[in-house]
Amino acid sequence: MVDLLRMFLAQAGEHVTLVLACMLLFAAVDAALGIGAVLPGETGIVLAAVTLSDRAELLAAGVFVAALGAFLGDHVGFAVGRGLGARLGDTRLIKRLGRDRWEKARYYVAGRFWIVILARLLPGIRTLVAAAAGASAVPYSRFATACSVAALLWAGLWVVGGALIGNALLDVVERYTLPALIVVAAALVLWLFARHKRGVRA
Repeated sequence: MVDLLRMFLAQAGEHVTLVLACMLLFAAVDAALGIGAVLPGETGIVLAAVTLSDRAELLAAGVFVAALGAFLGDHVGFAVGRGLGARLGDTRLIKRLGRDRWEKARYYVAGRFWIVILARLLPGIRTLVAAAAGASAVPYSRFATACSVAALLWAGLWVVGGALIGNALLDVVERYTLPALIVVAAALVLWLFARHKRGVRA
């Protein structure tokens, strides 16, 4: 399976424009309100970075494009937050994503500039930070500046990190997938057996 993925990535590397467009899309969807919590874009970003890893100028373009996508996606959340205001916290979406996450995001956007940037990088709440900023009294200029810096940091982390360790991760997956599946299957069989035995005793 990993060989098939490697072959796909090698072929995708011949279509740089398409790879960059996918990176933009992955980053934008990941950053848009709540979507990144359900459908993380980092996996797509890392795989795309692997295809660009042999040329520094393409990696730089990848960082720029991923940052642009994250910046645009954040603006979706900000616009929704600005439009709904405090009512956003009572929507079904926020209830589904977790009210505690929403409250943490609101807490972070009320903090200092750098705290907003760091909050944008935290898993679990990062996709809500822009919406929380929009729903609060955060001025657009402050949001846009923090969003730009956070988007560049996020993109640099995932694109450069993906390029540096992506192939190594694929090697690990290839080497340990079968043994890991065997261990999981054995643990599942033991758990089912123990559960059945407890049921017979009762």
